Amino acid sequence: MLKSASALAALVFLASAAPPPVGPVPEEKPAQEQAPAPEAKPETPETGMPDAPPAAQAPVPEEKPVLEEKPETSGKDDAGARQEPENAEELSACIKTLEESGAVFRTLPRQSGPGACGIENPIELSEPAPGLRLDPPAVLRCAAALSVVEWTREIAVPVARKAFPGKRITALSNASSYVCRNRNTEQTGKVSEHARGNAIDISAVTFSDGETLTMKPRREDGDMAGAFQRSLTASACLYFTTVLSPGSDATHQDHLHLDIIERKNGYRYCR
Repeated sequence: MLKSASALAALVFLASAAPPPVGPVPEEKPAQEQAPAPEAKPETPETGMPDAPPAAQAPVPEEKPVLEEKPETSGKDDAGARQEPENAEELSACIKTLEESGAVFRTLPRQSGPGACGIENPIELSEPAPGLRLDPPAVLRCAAALSVVEWTREIAVPVARKAFPGKRITALSNASSYVCRNRNTEQTGKVSEHARGNAIDISAVTFSDGETLTMKPRREDGDMAGAFQRSLTASACLYFTTVLSPGSDATHQDHLHLDIIERKNGYRYCR
């Protein structure tokens, strides 16, 4: 009996110990091999196929505006499109002020030009002050013409009387007013304020005795002519937003450039 019981217990132990190593080995392998196979297949088509079309389409719309910007910056059409028409009330007030000042002027038909060139309501200013002519008359926007009138009457005339007793200014030589061109007469670049009717160049001042003071670099001149010219150029910054005196740069050696370009925060550039 004892032998048969011990033999039976041994058989039960062997039977219970044998199955565990056999069962889990075949069951775990197929489960691990099948899991990555289906996961890898959907990942490659889902991430690859939809991403390719937008990547190919993205540069197409981005390149088109770049090509359109080049002619806008180098040409004049874009600058012309940005020009705003003159305010009717401001224009009317400007003309009324010119009339009350006694300046001699006349209105001209609209001056049109390519791109940004042109003046919607041009003024031909011939005498900014009584007995003082612009030679030749200057074609300008009314706002620019009014600045010339005020600067001439309030500064140029009394300063000349102080600097040269017994003399008075009879003429200002107008080297350039309205003309369709780029800045500094370059082939490319920004449009000049002359092309908008905002600028005038003064090349000389003529006095009642026939003498003429030509504009040239006089920063170091210690005579009255130098003091007079420097007084004109320094005070002009009160009436114009850009003042380039003779000698301020290579393209402004023989004239005084004045313009009324509008800048941010009312900034003025005077040299």
